[in-house]
Order: sequence, then C-alpha cells, then structure tokens
Amino acid sequence: MLKLYGFSSSNYYNAPKLALLEKGVPFQEVVSYTGVGPKYRPEYLDKSPLGKVPCLETPEGFISESRAILEYIERAYPTPTLLPGSPFDVGKVQELSQFIELYFELVARRLIPNLLGGMEPDPTVLQEVEAALTRAAQALPKLSRFENFAYGDQFTLADIAAILNLPIVRRVSKRYFGKDLLSDVPGLDAYHARMEERPHVKTIRADAAADQPGFMAHLKKLYGF
Repeated sequence: MLKLYGFSSSNYYNAPKLALLEKGVPFQEVVSYTGVGPKYRPEYLDKSPLGKVPCLETPEGFISESRAILEYIERAYPTPTLLPGSPFDVGKVQELSQFIELYFELVARRLIPNLLGGMEPDPTVLQEVEAALTRAAQALPKLSRFENFAYGDQFTLADIAAILNLPIVRRVSKRYFGKDLLSDVPGLDAYHARMEERPHVKTIRADAAADQPGFMAHLKKLYGF
C-alpha cells in the first residue's frame, strides 16, 4: 500500500492526499512534522532529501515534491483521471495550477511565518506581497471563469490547486490588507462554495483542523511560536 508522509495542516501534503481520495486509491498516512538537522528526524532525509513534505512511499521507492507525486499518481492510477483528454487542455490545466502555486501561494507564503507567529511583517514585504497578489488576481480571470470547475467540465488538478491554495491567500489578505484580494474574481466565491461541499474536500478540511494542535506544537518546539 502507498504511504503518504506529511501532516494534514500542509497544503502541499493535501494536494496528493486529495488526489488519492478523489481517485479512490488506498493509502496509509504517516504523520511526519519535518525538520532538517541532527536534532530532529534526520532519518526522514533518506525519504525526502531536503526534509520537506509530502513524500510518497511506493513499491519502487520514495518520491518527494507535490508536483512529482501528483504526476506519479495520475500515471499509476489513471482512472478516474484528473486531467482532460486533449494535450492542449492538459497544458491549460497545468498552466492554471502552476499560476496559482507561483503567483498566489508562494507570494502569500512570505507572510505565513508572521501569521503563525503573531508577528507584524516588514512594511516593505507587505507592500510587495499586496502588489504581487493584486496583479495575480487581476490576471486570474484570463485563465478561468470558475463557471463549473476550475477548468473545463470535470474535476482536475487545477481544482486541487485552487481548493488548497487560494483560501490561504484570502486568509493572508484579510489579515494584513483588511480585504479579500480575490473577492472581485468572477465566479470564485460560488466556485469555492461548491467545492467545499465535495465529500473529500470536507475530509481534507476536517483533518487539517484536527491536525492544528500537533502542528502548532511542532512549530513551538522548533521556533518558539
């Protein structure tokens, strides 16, 4: 059986977890709050070279990095597919997924340590993050109108990216900018409401909430949060 290493508070971990749930693939979760160095779980580095989550244990060996794990899952368990039928549409799904990860999640992530630690960010960083997220929000409708799913008429990897990453952006923007920078994206609010009704998305959310005490204890141990 596949083993997925990581923790349910992580959106990176939840990407392959949601894919496996949607496909109905049996897997075992192995809770791993990662850390690099001799004082904390150094053996995990044999599975994930930089000590990051997620990591997937397969019959052939270990795979780290969410994008690589998603690729493995799609190829190893092609039904039901999380990609469209045509090469162009596959490219568009991957384009949207990467757009969300690069221009929303990674940008907002600059403020996550402040959010978790209750610290005020550097004003220059705040300015840079707000400007970058605003540009991305203005560009997002060119890639999706969120009329049904994130792209096309089926649940795809683009939905996984949107479901797991965009709420983080909304949380950060409300906390530090006093507004939801995604509120004006056409169709996005209704889309998120639909996605939150999906059974496996509810599982992801419930597991993330249940994991919060363990995750915060891990942060306190490592960083004193």
